[in-house]
Amino acid sequence: MENVLVLMITGLSGSGKTTALKVIEDEGFFCMDNVPVELVDKFLELFESASPNMHKLCICTDMRSGDPSFADKAPGVIRRLRSCMQNVRVIFLESSKENLLNRYKETRRRHPLSDRYPSLIDAIEAEMELMAPLRGLADFIVNTSQLNVHELSARIKEIISMEDKARDMHIEVSSFAFKRGLPLESDIVIDVRFLPNPYFVPGLKEKTGMDPEVKEYLSSFDTYVNFVGKLKDFIGFILPLCKREGRSYLHIAIGCTGGRHRSVAVAEEVRQAIEAAGFSSRIKHRDVA
Repeated sequence: MENVLVLMITGLSGSGKTTALKVIEDEGFFCMDNVPVELVDKFLELFESASPNMHKLCICTDMRSGDPSFADKAPGVIRRLRSCMQNVRVIFLESSKENLLNRYKETRRRHPLSDRYPSLIDAIEAEMELMAPLRGLADFIVNTSQLNVHELSARIKEIISMEDKARDMHIEVSSFAFKRGLPLESDIVIDVRFLPNPYFVPGLKEKTGMDPEVKEYLSSFDTYVNFVGKLKDFIGFILPLCKREGRSYLHIAIGCTGGRHRSVAVAEEVRQAIEAAGFSSRIKHRDVA
């Protein structure tokens, strides 16, 4: 399993592991919830033999069995996995005692250690103490005390974007004509109708922004050169931030009046900026016949 990225989700009961697991599943991982720690090794063996084409796996294991010995066994399992596999990452979710207490009161669910500790606060405190060694082995510790569902999802996606080297944004750049309407799927729309229009220049009307003559005409204006320079800086700045946020798709739409000259030329410049920033993209000139 050299090429398999394995995430192990664990942590305190009520800290948001179910939400995290759903996000990870949406990111293309095969997920298994509530795996007894004693069966982790066996599960990995079965996964390797049954799923040779799957390279992203997530296992969620925690105290839900109600057995305090989980905290004693789990560190050994993690060390063993790390010794025989290259890409094992442990994400530990936690929350403050007060938050966990309120969450259990709101949901009225039983704590996994409630049979041993009838008092809810005692059960929470006992789990915190038992899980402390496992917390110390985690690659990522996420405190969800002040996070809502969307913020937790963003944090999990950020972790995945750092660890999953095969994962990247699907970036599309498109040119379009405003008179034919905005691309519905666009995330960022840039209006370049303020630039000089090659449409009114003899010999350029029937050409497009991909033709050298149109590019040369536009580049003769300081307005175009300065704008493109600032736009490329902007693109290089936002792409790493979008990736860190966990964004899967990004559509940058460049529009002008007819969708043939200015928007096309600028869209080509944007694609170059994306490649210079280390990302791949596809380009579409919607209104070029």
